[in-house]
Amino acid sequence: MHTKTLTALLVLLPAALAAQDRIVPLDTMRVSAVSRAAAGTASATRGVEVISEEQIRALPARTVAEVLEWALAVDVMPRSPALADVSVRGGTFEQVLVMVDGVRASDAQTGHFDLNLAVPLDQVERIEIVRGPASALYGADAVGGVIHVVTRRGGGGARARVQAGTWDTRSAAGSYAAELGRARADVGGEWQRSGGHRAGTDYEMGSGRVALSIPLGTWTANADAGHARRDFGADGFYAPAPSYEETRTTTGTLALRAAPDARFAVEPTLSVRRHGDDFILRRADPAFYRNQHTNLRWGGEVMARWRASGAVRVAGGAEWFSDELESARLGDRAERRGAALLEVAAGSVGRVSATAGLRADRHERYGTEWSPSVAAAWWPAAGARVRASAGRAFRAPTWTERYYKDPSNVGDPDLHPERSWSAEVGASAFVARGARLGIAGFVRHADQLIDWAKPMGATDQPWRTRNVEDARFRGIEAEASWAAPLGVALSATGTWLSFTTGAAEGFTSKSALRPVMENVSVSARRAVTERLSLSLLGRRARRAGEAAYVRLDARASYQFRALRLFADLQNATDTDYVDISRLAAPGRAATIGLEWSQR
Repeated sequence: MHTKTLTALLVLLPAALAAQDRIVPLDTMRVSAVSRAAAGTASATRGVEVISEEQIRALPARTVAEVLEWALAVDVMPRSPALADVSVRGGTFEQVLVMVDGVRASDAQTGHFDLNLAVPLDQVERIEIVRGPASALYGADAVGGVIHVVTRRGGGGARARVQAGTWDTRSAAGSYAAELGRARADVGGEWQRSGGHRAGTDYEMGSGRVALSIPLGTWTANADAGHARRDFGADGFYAPAPSYEETRTTTGTLALRAAPDARFAVEPTLSVRRHGDDFILRRADPAFYRNQHTNLRWGGEVMARWRASGAVRVAGGAEWFSDELESARLGDRAERRGAALLEVAAGSVGRVSATAGLRADRHERYGTEWSPSVAAAWWPAAGARVRASAGRAFRAPTWTERYYKDPSNVGDPDLHPERSWSAEVGASAFVARGARLGIAGFVRHADQLIDWAKPMGATDQPWRTRNVEDARFRGIEAEASWAAPLGVALSATGTWLSFTTGAAEGFTSKSALRPVMENVSVSARRAVTERLSLSLLGRRARRAGEAAYVRLDARASYQFRALRLFADLQNATDTDYVDISRLAAPGRAATIGLEWSQR
């Protein structure tokens, strides 16, 4: 599909579609991941986005990764629905922090597993995205940004869903929420299987989660447990071989939370995450080459919040975690790390607001890393906002980058941590009734960037990790939304990126220097009748060193009492393009589903 075709479709969209979503004024949006002290005040000082449960249900998506494909400045790199990498603002998949309910979900072994979440999609209440560095709040990995999955803890009733579609794809899901005396329980699970979009990409996966909330006066005790399994063909995912992989993710969390308006509160959290990976290089011959790894992360944090006055809030705390690995290929490893942080937020939304933070991380091997940040927002007029922020971020090499070795990939145990400074400025305004425009520019200077690379044209040599001397990234982000006449909601986002690097010439990058250079997305939604709604989404994207492509997705949904019938079309124009493995991405796929809900 050519750009002209997409342009023609966009011209016709207002007449064909329309919105069921109210435009959210970002000046008053509360994003919990953006601050430990005052999420409401701090949200206005940073580039943020929230994908609500209502928006998730309107998207033609089956996984968290497919939902994130349509977020501003987020680059999702799927190999199949069973495995996808994700980055923000041109970073690598190791330079983004993924969290679930405030707890780190990013994997210590490799960022390939960051989206191996033990959370069914139907139990996701919202997804928060913070663009830009956040090491001052969360430590390592939060270089390009933070993706925070918030699970559902409110409401009640039950929901069940079944789907079927192209490539013998099948799925089923169910969830139930109820009051148990003073406590509240949420239980959910989902299952998916498919023959895959090409040979060797078949998969079967499932996940389940149980959450319990118990009120204790002005406090609430939360307990969560989840498990996910993924069995999938990995033909060509990491090496030119008919591979196969199985992963298992188990998580548990205990937390005590105070009321949001408490003047002073101390909130402890304990968490554990276990991830197992069994990789077979040749599916039909497991004995030829096999990798088996088990990661265990456990520890906790204690955070204190203090409302010093109506305009000043302070947060501080400490954390300690142990990361442990059992692996025949990488060896048995164990590393401890701790951190302490302080954050101050002042001001009010609509006038002037500012935040400042400082965090010290102590890593058993790499020593101490200091991560400062500052951010501010100013409203020069009603409905208009100007913001600016700056911060330092870092990440330590993963175990895979240091110790992995197979015929196609070789790690380096002497890698140094990455360090970067980032700064951005942005502005937004409601230019007319129901219409909002926003623009931001950022720059990130990375030192000792970690990359997998090999000499250009050397197809017979393995990929090797190395520290690139430095890299400078510059980007522009733009967004627009309009609640058009006749109930039509239109939105558009665009990102444009450029980078320069001090890396030696003549090398091919596997991922770190292959960001999406431009990505323009448009969407239109409409409730055609009280029961029928339509959504249409289009995207034009171009990755470094590759040709641009255009993709179009759609969802039609019909509600009848407690039943909802929906049909999805992904890559409607059957566009040919390659995935992050440089292999053919999925072509046109159709899915039909039926959902029953009782709320």
